[in-house]
Amino acid sequence: MKAISLFSGVGGLDLAAEAAGIEPVLFCEIEPYAVSILRKRWPDVPMILDDVRKLTKEVVPDGSHGTIDIVYGGFPQ
Repeated sequence: MKAISLFSGVGGLDLAAEAAGIEPVLFCEIEPYAVSILRKRWPDVPMILDDVRKLTKEVVPDGSHGTIDIVYGGFPQ
């Protein structure tokens, strides 16, 4: 399964998702420190959006990562 991770933070949910066989293909996180951790943990994920409002179907065109099966997020307080 392939996923888009919203409000990713440092990737806690993403580590759990990977353990369950889910592959994150795009992150959305605004905090620079958290982004640096995501880049270190997932160097093969090419896109980290800094604003969830930029996530559109044009950003992730059909077929670019295969089918996106799930969208999940660690929503901010």
